[in-house]
Amino acid sequence: MSEPAVEFEHDPGVMMTIHDVARYLRLSEAKVYQMAKEGLLPALRMGKTWRFKRELLDEWIRREVETSLKASV
Repeated sequence: MSEPAVEFEHDPGVMMTIHDVARYLRLSEAKVYQMAKEGLLPALRMGKTWRFKRELLDEWIRREVETSLKASV
C-alpha cells in the first residue's frame, strides 16, 4: 500500500527532512541526499542532518520547469 500524501501544502515555511523531501518530490532519499550534497537543491546543513524549506523547494521547482520549457522551444 502506498504512503499517504505529504501534508506540507498548508505551511510553506515548514522545514523538511530528507525523508520528507523524498516523498514530496517522489525521489529516493539517496537521490535527495546526493542532490543536496552537490548543491542542486536548496538545503541547509545542520550538523549531520539536512533541512529544506518547502517554499524554497517550490521556487526551485518553478525555476527548473521554466528552464526546461525554455530549452524545449
